[in-house]
Amino acid sequence: MVKEETQVRFYAISVDSPAVSKQFAEQIAADGKGEVNFPILSDPAHRVIDGYGVRDSAYNGQKFEGIPHATVYVIDKKGRVTWSKIETDYKVRPNNGDVESALKNLRVVQQ
Repeated sequence: MVKEETQVRFYAISVDSPAVSKQFAEQIAADGKGEVNFPILSDPAHRVIDGYGVRDSAYNGQKFEGIPHATVYVIDKKGRVTWSKIETDYKVRPNNGDVESALKNLRVVQQ
């Protein structure tokens, strides 16, 4: 989707500890589902998740409290959110094609 030489960087943010996120990435690779080749940042205090307002309130007071909705933001070099997609159904994930279109609009990937 995005060529290595572009200035696009991908990050994931999780409520899990770094150790749990590392295990998750290793399990994806072991299951043959691909490689997680971007950092998974740990946000157990939900600061970033709450800052962006993507905490899934359906889990308040439950085991998975603090878990965010599946969300993608495209943030430009000036730190502005230029595109976002928030999926409130946990079974649905933001579409790679939508992300690629948003990046094309910023002219950071080839048309």
